Amino acid sequence: MPNRHAPEPVAEAGRLWAIRVQDPAFDGWDAFTAWLESDPAHLAAYEQALDDDAAMAGLLSTADKVEAELLPRSRRGFLFGTGAIAASVVAVAGWWTFGTGRGEVEVATRPGETRTLALADGSTVRMNGATRLRYQPDAPRQVALVEGEALFEVRHDARDPFVVTAGAVRLLDAGTMFNVVHQARQTRVAVAEGAVIYSPGANEIRLQPGDAMEVTGSAAPVLKRTAPQEVGSWRSGQLFYQEAPLEQVAADLTRSLGERVQVVDAGDRRFTGTLAVRGEPRVILSRVAPLMGMRARRSKGGWILTPADGSPR
Repeated sequence: MPNRHAPEPVAEAGRLWAIRVQDPAFDGWDAFTAWLESDPAHLAAYEQALDDDAAMAGLLSTADKVEAELLPRSRRGFLFGTGAIAASVVAVAGWWTFGTGRGEVEVATRPGETRTLALADGSTVRMNGATRLRYQPDAPRQVALVEGEALFEVRHDARDPFVVTAGAVRLLDAGTMFNVVHQARQTRVAVAEGAVIYSPGANEIRLQPGDAMEVTGSAAPVLKRTAPQEVGSWRSGQLFYQEAPLEQVAADLTRSLGERVQVVDAGDRRFTGTLAVRGEPRVILSRVAPLMGMRARRSKGGWILTPADGSPR
């Protein structure tokens, strides 16, 4: 958890970095990374700045909601969420869409954008790029992850469980911090703190810190292990993998970089390792592609990764 008592110079530096990295023209990623790595207190100060902004974003989103009731009907389609700093490593944005049924709200980010959503119950959802989720403001403890990736930091209440749905997957909070990725027919869950109950009921599976799970279509869940400190690491610009299909890596890169990344002719290649994804996509892909035995080339729609040796494995 962030250190809420960091020395004021460190806290101020964290706030300044949180402001600077949202600038689209920001190019000081090497200096930012060096600052984070030079002292554990620096990461804590930076995350505290993001947490402070999450609280502000929650207040502003409430104001947006009130304003929506005062706007002419023709202007109620979209409201743009704002924050004092917002949480971003590439760009900051996100939009609110008031749904057409049951007072439902949809929140979305574009590829490369992140957003911190403070819910009315005290829980926090940190959304990665290319992510959509829905919930009802009067029932914030039931959230549907339509697609993308989100880190949930839940205020536990045994009398009012927090429920996340992702496609056909249903997850019940047991006092926790957990990351969920949902794309097409696959859902991935990893737990950092507390516990998550998958498919509550007679056949439920309880996931503890360090537990991870993949569910694809109607197939049985596949259980794995991960380091709790690596859960939600996309927030700090790092992606960790253990025997991951390259298609999964490409989808994660697309969310983080804001530009489409495709894998071609990779066969059944898998990747184990860590990728640093802060900075210009061209620079990042030129560095990480060789780590996967691939080469990156620019295409009209984004980037294409092909085997460096010219043949799939």
